[in-house]
Amino acid sequence: MSRGPVHPAVVSPTHPVTVRGSASATAGPAELDREWTAYSDRSTCADWAGGDGVSAFRLSSSQLAWFFSDTYLGPAGPAIGFSRISGFVHNSVVIQTMGGGDSTFVTMTGGGACSRLRGAVSVVGPPAAPGTASDRYWNAAGIEVGGAIIVFYNQYLPGQVPYIPDGTVITRFPVSQLSADDAVAHPAVIALPSYTPPGGGTPVVWGAALLRDRGTVYIYGTQTADLTGGDRLVYVARVAVSRITQFSAWRFYAGPGQWVAGQPNAVPVQGSFGVSSDFSVIAAGQRYWLIQSDPLAGSQDIDAFPGATPWGPFDPSAKVVLYRDTSIGLNAAHDYRIMYDASAEPALSTGNTLVISYNTNSAGVTSGCVPMSAFTNSVTQPRFISVPMAVFSEGRDPVRYRVKAGPTDYPRIVQRDPAQWFDGWIYPSGCPPVPGVTGLRVRTRSGGAVLSWLDAGLGVRYRVYLLRPGAASFALAATTRASGDTLSGLKPGTYLVQVVSVNLKQITGPSAEVTFSLP
Repeated sequence: MSRGPVHPAVVSPTHPVTVRGSASATAGPAELDREWTAYSDRSTCADWAGGDGVSAFRLSSSQLAWFFSDTYLGPAGPAIGFSRISGFVHNSVVIQTMGGGDSTFVTMTGGGACSRLRGAVSVVGPPAAPGTASDRYWNAAGIEVGGAIIVFYNQYLPGQVPYIPDGTVITRFPVSQLSADDAVAHPAVIALPSYTPPGGGTPVVWGAALLRDRGTVYIYGTQTADLTGGDRLVYVARVAVSRITQFSAWRFYAGPGQWVAGQPNAVPVQGSFGVSSDFSVIAAGQRYWLIQSDPLAGSQDIDAFPGATPWGPFDPSAKVVLYRDTSIGLNAAHDYRIMYDASAEPALSTGNTLVISYNTNSAGVTSGCVPMSAFTNSVTQPRFISVPMAVFSEGRDPVRYRVKAGPTDYPRIVQRDPAQWFDGWIYPSGCPPVPGVTGLRVRTRSGGAVLSWLDAGLGVRYRVYLLRPGAASFALAATTRASGDTLSGLKPGTYLVQVVSVNLKQITGPSAEVTFSLP
C-alpha cells in the first residue's frame, strides 16, 4: 500500500480519562450519550471534547475504536462550551477500554496535541502550509477485514457551506496498533482515482456506506452535478471483502444485471433521491434498507427506505420514519439545531436491536457571530437510538414501537435572549449584519475622557479610534468587549473619537463619532 501526504496518527502523552459506564452490546442510548458527555466535561488538551461523523468498531470484547470527523480538543464544559479548547482537527480516533463498570478514553490525533508551537493535526490529512487553509478529510464508512479496520475518508475543499467533495482515500488501521499500549497508529493510505461524470459537478466520492453481504462488500458512492449543493446521485461498486483496498478489483453497477470494470462505466443506481452524504445500508426483514437522517436542514427525522437488492432502487414512497428528535429545528425555539450523519452501528447492535448514531450541531450565531459552541459543549456530541429489528419486518410504527433514545434535554441557549440569535446559514458570510454603534457619549476629565455607548449585541466587540490634534489620520486606541472605554494621558486640544463595532470574523458595522476638547 502507498502512503500519501498524510500525517501518522499519534496519541499524545496523556493519562486516560475514566468515566462511569460501559459501552457493551447491551448499553442503552442514554448510557452511550452520558459517556460522551462525561468525557467532554473532563477533557484536557489531549482529549476529544466534541466531534461529529461518529462510527464505532469493536477491537475486542473490552475495547472499541471510535472514529470521528471534525473534533474539538479540550478542555470543554457545560458552562464554557468549546470556548477554551486547545485545538481543532478534521478527524480523530478515540480508543475506549471497558472494565469493572468504568470506561477509559484515549484520543488519537496526528500528533501535536498540547503543543503551543505546532498544535494538534488530524489523523488523516495533507500537511498544512502555514497561514493557508488545507483540504479537510472527513471519515465515511468502515469495515473490519483481516485484523484491520478499513475506513474511507472523503476529501473536501477548504471553505464553508456548501462543502465541496474532491476525492476519496482508503485507510487501513491494524487492530493490533489501535489497541497497543503505546497507542500509536500509522494507517496505510490509498488515494482512489478521481472521476467526475460527463455531466460535470463533483467527483464521485466513495464510502458513504458499506454493506457486507457474505463474502462481498458493496461500496456506495455519491455525486452531485451542482457544485453548490443539491440532490446527490447514488453509485454502487462491489468487490470481494478481502480485496476491498484493491480498486482495480472493484466492479461497478452499470445497469440491471451489469457489473463492469472501470469507474467511468458506472451509472447511478437511481436518480434524484434526496440522499445524505453519509448513510447506511443494512439487510433486514428479507429486504435491504437505506438508513439516513433526512438531509433537509432542520429536519427531525431518521428514515429508512426499502429495496429488493443491495443496489436498490430504494423506494422513497415506502419510507419509514425510525425516529423523530423533537429537540431539532432550524429556528429560535429549537436553538437552530440540526441533526445529520445518522449511521447504523453494528459494533453496538445485537441480533434483536439496531443501534444508530447521529450527530447534532447548531447553525445559531449571536449578533456578534459567536457560534453556539461557545456556550455549550452539548452542541457537537454523538447521540444514539436503538431500534427493534422487528420494525423492519413487521411494518409497525417504529416511533411508537419501543425505539429508545438518550436524553433530549439540551440546554436552551437562544431562549435566554432570542433577539440576539440568528440562523448563520442564511447569510453569505455566516454572520448577521453587524449592529452599528449608537448612543456614543463622552465625559471629559483631567488628561482624559470616559466613553460610553449602548451595547450593540451579544458577542459584538468594539474598536476605539482616536484622531489627535494636528494628526492626519485616526490611530487605534483600544479594543474592547465592553460598552465603554477610558482614554487617559491626553494633552490639551480637540479630539475626534470613532467607535466601530466588529464581529468574531472581524467584519465591521456602522461606526459612531464624537468630538471633545480638553483645556
